[in-house]
Amino acid sequence: LNDDGVIQLFNPAAEKLSGIPVSEAIGREIWPLVHPDECEQAKALFRRLITGGAGETEGLPVAWLSRASLRLPLVWRTAVVRDEPSGSRWLVCSGHDRTEAEELRERARDLVARDEVRSRREGALRNSEARFSGIVQLSSDAIISIDEDQRITLFNRGAERVFGWSAAEVLGKPLDLLLPPDSRRAHPGHIGAFAQSGVASRPMGERRAITGLRRSGEEFPAEASILKLEVDGELVFTVLLRDVSEQRRATAEQRFLVEFGRVLASSLDLDTTLSSVADLAVGFLADYCVLDIFDPLEGVRRIRSVARKGCDPEPARVLQTMELDRSQPHIMSRCLIEGEPELVRDVSEALLEEVAQSPDHLAALKALRAVSWIAVPLRARNRDLGALLMVASEGRRPYDDKDLELATEIGARAGLAMDSAGLYWEARRAIQARDDILGIVSHDLGNPLQAVFIGLEALERVAERSEKEEYYLSAMRRSAELMQRLIHELLEVRRMEEGRLTLDLADHHLGALVREALEVIDPLARVKSVGLVDHTTEADLPTLRVDGDRILQVLSNLIGNAVKHTPSGGRVEVFASETAEGVLVSVRDTGPGIAAEHLSQVFERFWRAERSGGKGIGLGLAIAKGIVLSHGGRIWVESTEGEGSCFSFLLPVAGVGSVVPGRS
Repeated sequence: LNDDGVIQLFNPAAEKLSGIPVSEAIGREIWPLVHPDECEQAKALFRRLITGGAGETEGLPVAWLSRASLRLPLVWRTAVVRDEPSGSRWLVCSGHDRTEAEELRERARDLVARDEVRSRREGALRNSEARFSGIVQLSSDAIISIDEDQRITLFNRGAERVFGWSAAEVLGKPLDLLLPPDSRRAHPGHIGAFAQSGVASRPMGERRAITGLRRSGEEFPAEASILKLEVDGELVFTVLLRDVSEQRRATAEQRFLVEFGRVLASSLDLDTTLSSVADLAVGFLADYCVLDIFDPLEGVRRIRSVARKGCDPEPARVLQTMELDRSQPHIMSRCLIEGEPELVRDVSEALLEEVAQSPDHLAALKALRAVSWIAVPLRARNRDLGALLMVASEGRRPYDDKDLELATEIGARAGLAMDSAGLYWEARRAIQARDDILGIVSHDLGNPLQAVFIGLEALERVAERSEKEEYYLSAMRRSAELMQRLIHELLEVRRMEEGRLTLDLADHHLGALVREALEVIDPLARVKSVGLVDHTTEADLPTLRVDGDRILQVLSNLIGNAVKHTPSGGRVEVFASETAEGVLVSVRDTGPGIAAEHLSQVFERFWRAERSGGKGIGLGLAIAKGIVLSHGGRIWVESTEGEGSCFSFLLPVAGVGSVVPGRS
């Protein structure tokens, strides 16, 4: 029955049961066949079924009225069948008597089940085809199908983006349209070999690198996988192609930046750094490269103009030597003035005329055959150091935003390298200036100071001196000795830095050196009422091969500092013992101690404790450290503020004699 109750199917069994020929039943309503007593009930059920109000019924007793007006009690099974594409609905009614009920019920159930399965399969197939079509079109990769004649039968949106052609323009065209000329001859053989092979597909990574051809004529690297299917007896080849030009470009740029950084870090010479910047840039990103810097005395100065190998070097030579009016527009003026990168995608003749300052300058600019250029600033620590110009000549693609990003990174790294080289040069100049001053101190002040000592010795030989004269002579000697010690310390530090601290190695007993140092410091300790305690036992200590005078200098510095910082009534103790690593010497005091935040600074040159009140310049501990390190040992301090300090150094028992003299 259709949704109007009109009979669409009337099988022979129904004809036999009702006595109504099939030809008369088809096309007429079902209701005249239903017994009048049950007609309304049957119509209500029909409406519920056909409108979806009920599913299927099974074992429903509804009587028919035969052609002979006989009541025919039947058991009916009903179900609704829908055709999704057309939206049509049919009510299938299967009636049988009680003796054939089970058999007929099974047959009807099988019929309905087969119809439902068929309907689900058809729907799933339509949905699958729709999903596949959507995936193909939305894929960012190019998906291309060709037939056995290698003509394009499928060209998705990804392929349109990659190749630059629309699907309408390439469908039915030969695949050669998408291949570089060098690949067109060999490609049919590759496809033929794949067709004859027993392999159904070749995924990405298993195929050799391939090259595609865009509509613009640009060739690009790609990765591809290929699949073959037989459809209606014909082979169809489908290729999934991925444009890897950006990936390879990014990899190449990262490798270049690593190499760029390595070369720049290999030298702190400013001239070498400046040459490297231009030479590396022209080798990778540019055909011509020009480098200008800000000179503190001369203003903007051209440092380097270089051409890539294979390019005409004459324009670079002319631009290197040509004098420019930097107050007038020129090719790098905007970048130098504004300190911002500039990308010129298309270099026109009008632009060249605008930035040229003379006919010769214009001729040199035209000789570059520039299609595009980038100018980037060189900056470091918020200071403008110069600018770098990179020119792309004919035959190279014009620069784009990614090239600008790379060029800007090159400028930033070059600026840092230039700044580091400049700082190194300034440090070297400062060291040289300091050494010159030390030379003056040691030479020009040393001789007058010796004259002072000679005069003091002459005055001190006078037998009769008043108390006042004695006081002034003593003060003069202390001042002269302080000056001599300061000069000595400055020269000692200089020798350490230059690696010229020599060691006169010999066998020494450490206990004897400790006693000698204590004897030197004893007068100062007595004046301050500080006790000196020697805990060393010579019998327990091995003989050391050291420079005795240098080790005595270390002990004198450490013990003298301890006495100087220990208040009256305090105590300074010296300990020495043999350990597995060597001989350990410690100088412990009961002074005020050192704040934790200053412990890491005590061995630095020119560092002095805020409360020291001493007359030194803060070199004694730095010199002590240099001497200990020169002996292959180590030195350190432990201190708690308010509880005193303990300075210790360790000297190896064996191997000291093999230490390279002069190394500090």
